[in-house]
Parts: sequence; structure tokens; C-alpha cells
Amino acid sequence: MRINYDKTEAMFLGNQKTTCKLPLNFTRNITVKKAVKILGVHFTYDEGLWKKLNFDEILNSIKKKLHLWNLRNLTILGRTQLVKTFVIPIFMYRAGLVSVHKDINKGANKLIFQVFWKGKDKVKRSTLISDQESGGLTAPHLESIIITQD
Repeated sequence: MRINYDKTEAMFLGNQKTTCKLPLNFTRNITVKKAVKILGVHFTYDEGLWKKLNFDEILNSIKKKLHLWNLRNLTILGRTQLVKTFVIPIFMYRAGLVSVHKDINKGANKLIFQVFWKGKDKVKRSTLISDQESGGLTAPHLESIIITQD
């Protein structure tokens, strides 16, 4: 096995993290970046860039998908299944690899609950989330699924 230097990206760690210049002992052509993508997750020292690359893009793609589904006349149970099938797995993959800030979690929950009512909430969220035996719909919500970071 050999390294493909044309596709290889590097990100410096430690006290070299702010520079984008290669040390003199590098003889090959390696691209040095501020953010490196590994298994679909972006890693960087810049927290704003990290949030933008990892979660803002996902939330925008989820919005687009949900907008297409909102054009159909689905029942509440159909919308619940839609969120469980299309939204939660996309968000959970990324959240399983990196910690999630509370504001990102709130934004995702806001998106999810807008799907149920196509606007403002008509029933308390706690009722929607509760089990069917308690009169709820067992709707997914991210507070119980994802461990957040302040």
C-alpha cells in the first residue's frame, strides 16, 4: 500500500495548528487545510467553521427534504414516521461522532416539530412525545437522544 499524495490532506496539531505552511522536510505535495474531513465529519480548530461544516449543512439539507414532504397531505402518524425515517438517522450519525451544542439541538428540534404542525405547535410537545398509552404519538425529540455540550 502507498499513500496517494494527490488526495492526502493534512492538518497540523499542537503549536503548529495555526500555520498552513509545510515544514522543510516534506518532499511530497500534501495539501494543508484548516479543516479535514474524516468519514463525513469535519474536524477543525475554528469552532464557527466546525459548526457550519458539520451541522448547518445538515440542517439545511433536512429543511429541503422536509419541505418536499410537507407538500404532501400526510397524517400526524405519517409525519412522525417521516421524521423517524429521514431526519433522526441523518442527525444521529453526525451527533454520534462529535458533541452537539445545545443551540444546534434546539434548531433541529424546532425543525422536527414544525413538520408535525406545519407551523406553530397546536398541542404541547410533551403530549406529542409521550407514549401512545398516555395519549401521545411517541414522536421523536432530540433532547432524549443526544447528549449535548454547553
